[in-house]
Amino acid sequence: MSLLLVITLVVSGALVFIAGFHDVSNSIATAVRTHALSPSIAVLVAAVFNAFGCVAGTALGSTVADWLILPDGPFNLGVLLCGVLAACCWGLLTYWWSLPSSTTHALVSGLVGASVATVLLGHEALDGVDGQFWLAVALPLLATPVVAFVLSFAAVALFGYLDRNAEVHFLSARNRAALAVGSAVVALGHGMQTGLRSITVMTAALITAGVADRDGGPVGAVVAAVALIGAAGCLTGGWRITHTLGYRLVRIDPLRAMVTQWISAALMFGGTTVLDVPVSSSQTVAAGLLGTAANHRFVAINRPLATRIVGIWVLTVPACLLLGGVLCLAIDPLVGLAR
Repeated sequence: MSLLLVITLVVSGALVFIAGFHDVSNSIATAVRTHALSPSIAVLVAAVFNAFGCVAGTALGSTVADWLILPDGPFNLGVLLCGVLAACCWGLLTYWWSLPSSTTHALVSGLVGASVATVLLGHEALDGVDGQFWLAVALPLLATPVVAFVLSFAAVALFGYLDRNAEVHFLSARNRAALAVGSAVVALGHGMQTGLRSITVMTAALITAGVADRDGGPVGAVVAAVALIGAAGCLTGGWRITHTLGYRLVRIDPLRAMVTQWISAALMFGGTTVLDVPVSSSQTVAAGLLGTAANHRFVAINRPLATRIVGIWVLTVPACLLLGGVLCLAIDPLVGLAR
């Protein structure tokens, strides 16, 4: 059990690091592209606010043990490992493809796939995962990008009307300043979302292994580790996806970049503090960029690339479901020796 717990915690930490460099582009891409922040400053700001968001998200969130409950035993700890490992693999693959995708969707889908495999093997399924699937994957997958697209499209039209007589240099400076602040807020929101998710997984592993109390909430060392590992991931810059969002997907300007960041931040904070559901920063930012670019008098969207990104969003769920299930079936003979 102790070795399996160590492996699960290490892989969970790896997922935190992967999420850091995979998703940091959501907060820095537009700011770097429009020169609101230099690359080094943008990455540093993202890392600091992401770490702070991890701690703040834990304080605002509900007891993390309520999100995911595993029956005691090495096999069920292995099931958790399979779900996390599936999310790691998908995150690395989509980063190699330079395409933004949701780590939360990958994780929950991997856990659902592993949970289904447990039933096929005659074991007890993970409590809460199947219900969480519809709340954390299916609903946000359909709703969040649409909401981000529509709100961003409308916001560009509104600002265009309000600023129609304003001086161009003033508008450019104002939008860049607001964009710089918005980038920090997006990083904060991402830290709140990914921090609570990662702390939940690690705490569930500790509880299953009998190291932590189910009613005791997250362990302080886990919170600190998630914050530091996530910040370290952000410091790498995630430049492959940053280039996709900032330079390849749409034609961007300070106004549209500012609108994208603040709409995304509002949706993430609303999901965390009001609706208490995960919101994908990758999907909100990409959809927001598409919404702002759609409200443009010229063709401003790279349609083939946009199609690939949406295709990856749709493919994330079945791919991670399958991967989580296959990994669970594969480890059954190994962890079965400990039963």
